[in-house]
Order: sequence, then C-alpha cells, then structure tokens
Amino acid sequence: MNILRQPPFPFELSYEDLTADETYILEIYADHSELIVSEQVTASSLGVVSYTLPKYFEKYDGTYSLYIYTMDVDEVADETVVIDNLYIYRPYYNPSLLAEEECEIEEYVALEQIARQIIDTLVGGFYYETGAEEMNGLGADYLGLPRRANKINIVYENNVKVYDRFDPIDGQQNYIITPDGTGMTIAQSGVYNRLESKSVHMPVGASDSYMLYGDMYDQVAALTEIQGVSLFPNGFDYTVYGDWGWSVVPNDIKNATKLLIDDIKCGKLDHISKYITEYQTDQFKVKYSNISLEGSGNLIVDKILQSYSIPVYRLGVL
Repeated sequence: MNILRQPPFPFELSYEDLTADETYILEIYADHSELIVSEQVTASSLGVVSYTLPKYFEKYDGTYSLYIYTMDVDEVADETVVIDNLYIYRPYYNPSLLAEEECEIEEYVALEQIARQIIDTLVGGFYYETGAEEMNGLGADYLGLPRRANKINIVYENNVKVYDRFDPIDGQQNYIITPDGTGMTIAQSGVYNRLESKSVHMPVGASDSYMLYGDMYDQVAALTEIQGVSLFPNGFDYTVYGDWGWSVVPNDIKNATKLLIDDIKCGKLDHISKYITEYQTDQFKVKYSNISLEGSGNLIVDKILQSYSIPVYRLGVL
C-alpha cells in the first residue's frame, strides 16, 4: 500500500474479507524486524478491519511490513490472515496541485512517483527518516556521519549508552551536529582546539635527551609522545540513533519534479535524441554523446540536481 505523507492526517488503513465481529492482532514492523505497533483490532459487521496509524507515521518516511493475525484462546497471535507492505513517503510535489479534475489525481500520483524515483537514482533522495547508524571512531574530535543529520537522539559508545536526548543520563556530555550536518562532536566550554584527524606521533630518539639515561626516569614513557585522548578514540564503536535526511523538500527539487512530471505526461522523455552529436543521411548514421544514458532526461533538471550530488560523509575515507 502506497501512502503519500502529506495532509490530510491521520492515515487510515482498511482491510476487507475478514470474519465479522472477530478480534485480531495487528502488528507493524520497521525493516521487517523492529516491532513498532502491536494492537488488537475488531472487524466490523461487514468483515472490515480499520486502523488509524499513530502520529509517528505522519512525521517520518519509511517502508514497513504489516501483519494481521487471528488470536488463540490465550490472546496470542495465531494464524496470519493479512500481509501487506506500507510505503509511506513524502511526495516531492503535491499531485493534487497538478490535477485539474478529481479523476486525474491517481494518474498524477503515479507520475510523481516515477519522477521522484528518477531523482532518487541520481542524488539519493530527499526523505526524512529516523533510525540507527553505526560507525567507528577515527581518533579525532569529530565523528563522521554516513547520512545528513538533523537530530542526535541516542548515542552508544562500545555498547554503553552515553547520551539520551529524551531521558538524559547523569553527567552525560552534549553531542552536537556540525554546521554542515555531516558529522558530530561533543560541545566544549572555553578555548578548545579540536583534532580534525588522528595525530601521528613519532618516538623520541634515545640520544636526544640525557634524561633517558637517569636511573629514576621512566624510559618507556619518554620514548612515546603522550597526548590527551581524542573525543572519539580510534577503533571505538558508536551507534547513533537520530533523525536523518531532509525535514522539508527544497524548493528547487519541487520545481525539478514538476518539470519531470510534465515531460513524462507529454511524452518528452525520449531524451536520447537530446544528446545527438552527429547525424548523417544516406543509410543514416547517428552518434550519441557519452552522457546519452545518464541524467534525468531533462537538461534543466540535471543542472538543478548537480548541486545535490551525493557527497562523501565519512571522514578519513576518500
């Protein structure tokens, strides 16, 4: 089931051909593993099960799996009677604004989905999701994040919770997102020079200091340059729960989506002809540019999307 994440809210689900007046168990999973909804629902006298999705689904994009089970005498899930996938995603352009008549809305919903998939293929999408990401410390005072970050909710360091935005831990530090949204760090007070990468330390030569030969001197410590530990030590494991992506669709992406919808609607995406570099008659010969099979098919849209090319978010990796 495809649901456009836009008003009117809330979202209503309905499933038919079930046993009238019987009580079922409805469960919804995120990514087929994490259970986020489990409730008892009762079919109407016509055998229809209706369910109103919680507000959580109005806020985030995502793909979910839904199951409806019969109940045994112990009110435990028994037989599966409904399996469905829920695709809840915010459109890049409201199809209702394009349809002149009610009967055209369904067509424009399909056209918007195709245009959105073309844009997603090129730049990765403009969705807003919540979930966990795993990464490793690199010995710096910044931790690179693999996705565009909006909020840091929970942080685990080596499987120990060290930060919780909703239920703060005693003495927890304040994890913040860098201004460009590609990494996170820990807020510091006063003057603090952050390490952008792991420091390279060279051992001190034994002949460089007469102190190394004193009987009371720690020669092991002297042979190693000691510096304070970075905020994200090298090799430490981090799991970050947060809100990722775009909280709103950029206006130029809305414009690009509308251009693609118009092209698809009018049959203008025979875009290979736009990249012809050489044409010859007499058993004609046509030569195409190397980019004939790349891009969206609309040169204006391609120019708009250039500023959203997928970046490298993970620090220290080229």
